[in-house]
Amino acid sequence: MADPILYLACAVVTLAGVPGMLLYTGGTWSKSAPDVALLSGLWLVVGAVAGVTGALPGGFAILVPVLGLVAGTGVAAALAERIQARGIRAMLLAGFSLLIFVPLALVVFGGGGTWLYREVGSLDFAGALPAAIGAGGFLTVVALASGRSAAGERVLALRGAMLVAVAAVACAVGLELRIDELTPAIALHMLMTPAIAILAAAGIERVKRGRNTREGLGAGTLAGTAAALATSAYLETVSALILGLLAGAVAEAAFRGASAAWRLATPLLIGGITGMLFLGIFGLDVGFVYSGQPMLLARQALVVGVSLIYTAIVSLALVIPLRGRFRR
Repeated sequence: MADPILYLACAVVTLAGVPGMLLYTGGTWSKSAPDVALLSGLWLVVGAVAGVTGALPGGFAILVPVLGLVAGTGVAAALAERIQARGIRAMLLAGFSLLIFVPLALVVFGGGGTWLYREVGSLDFAGALPAAIGAGGFLTVVALASGRSAAGERVLALRGAMLVAVAAVACAVGLELRIDELTPAIALHMLMTPAIAILAAAGIERVKRGRNTREGLGAGTLAGTAAALATSAYLETVSALILGLLAGAVAEAAFRGASAAWRLATPLLIGGITGMLFLGIFGLDVGFVYSGQPMLLARQALVVGVSLIYTAIVSLALVIPLRGRFRR
């Protein structure tokens, strides 16, 4: 039976991701407050409608909108760096939220939280599709459209990534909807995968640059967090460690920190894709390593591919007409 106190408490802790996203991207509260207020109102309405209609049942109708608020805050900060007009930013934020995040969230959490598995045979425990692949894909299009000039604000990437990681732990625990035998494993993997990803990112960055930076360590943390969103309930501990090494290393190898959009897009996108595909190989009992069958991996790859194509098409439709409004 679902525990309302649990997912309400987890929703409150998940809000730590809002300032975390601002710190990670170098955004400021003075610039982002109107956008966050807009997002809060938008997601309050979305959550209420989803709960009343049954599109997002139970605690999903609370926790999924809060997850959307956290992801949307990162998008808002990246847009604020590039677009001065608040009206344009509001339109893009609403477009991302309603046309990218909501559809992907319904794919994962619709039908009592089992639609993706029941209808497609794919797995995504805590929303890597909307929060990592959807947000990362949208920000990649924004970054490509707006160029690569450096951010003007001070970036506290590692502190911000740590707050986002804490928020993700709370969200994942809450999305189980109750305290049961899976809860300790979910919490452990949500903490452990990002922690190992930091070490992997530190090693790769040391090879690349000869030194470590907070931005690189923050990117590793965020990539591990994004990967764990998909996998935390479905892996053994050793597999979660391997995932952290893989996500952190790949994200740091590809990391581009020239703008807020790139800083956020790279670890989110790589972490989300890595976690989703990793399940096809190491998913407990059903992955290739355990079953000897490639079906789950094929389905995971199909879902990731379709999500990326959908996100790219919608993002291009939103961003390209406004490309001239971006500051370079």
